[in-house]
Amino acid sequence: MSTSLQIVVYVLGFYVLCVVFMYYSQGSFIFFPTSDRHSGHREEQVENITIQSGSVSLGGWLVNPKLAKEKLIIYYGGNAEDIFQNIDEYRDIQAASLFVAYRGYGPSSGKPGQKELFEDSLIVLDEMVGRYTPEKLFLVGRSLGSGVACYVASERNVQGVILITPYDSIVNVARQSFWWLPVGLLLQHRFTSTQYIGSVPCPILVLYGGLDEVVLPERTTNLLRHITGEKEIQFIERADHSSIDMFPEYWESILRFINQ
Repeated sequence: MSTSLQIVVYVLGFYVLCVVFMYYSQGSFIFFPTSDRHSGHREEQVENITIQSGSVSLGGWLVNPKLAKEKLIIYYGGNAEDIFQNIDEYRDIQAASLFVAYRGYGPSSGKPGQKELFEDSLIVLDEMVGRYTPEKLFLVGRSLGSGVACYVASERNVQGVILITPYDSIVNVARQSFWWLPVGLLLQHRFTSTQYIGSVPCPILVLYGGLDEVVLPERTTNLLRHITGEKEIQFIERADHSSIDMFPEYWESILRFINQ
């Protein structure tokens, strides 16, 4: 075997090993579970929530529980987000806000995955509607959570959906960083929001930033093309993936949307 052929064989072998490694470890590239359970918190107007999803126990927090019958917001966070840290921002909203940790995150048991997160999200929503029968129900999904919100809104009746730095699919987002891999064939947790958002009948508010390097603006604009119903768009040119909530337009548009 010639030297050049040997090099080709070694390179191909190494590439195959990389593909196999990425396939079996892909969950660690998508989900970054937070470990803090916040079990000893002393937050006022916050009720600890536990919901069973099969054998998995999902833990979370309900802010302003006395307002849950009037207006309820369910929040789905990013892939590495400690959703408990949102409590202070949502406390002053005239609504109850629910933050339930994904399975494998914080106080929730189990292991995260697209199928599991989708199933859990429906169970959580149905449980809360059964407990409180809110007059108005809104979903908020940020980053990874935008895919969960799109799915839930296509399956359940809600008054509105707020998508923050959303993507069209994780497949397309992954191709940005792993262009050298056959991502379309490898990815199990696809979170294809374009598959669901066209079936969402309620109004949708989309917020995204011009400097976002995690979810590129074109990934959001492609998602926007698939919205068939009423939509409102808040594009903040100076915002990136993490700083978008630091701009006044962010909260102004959210509060207007849920209070209209």
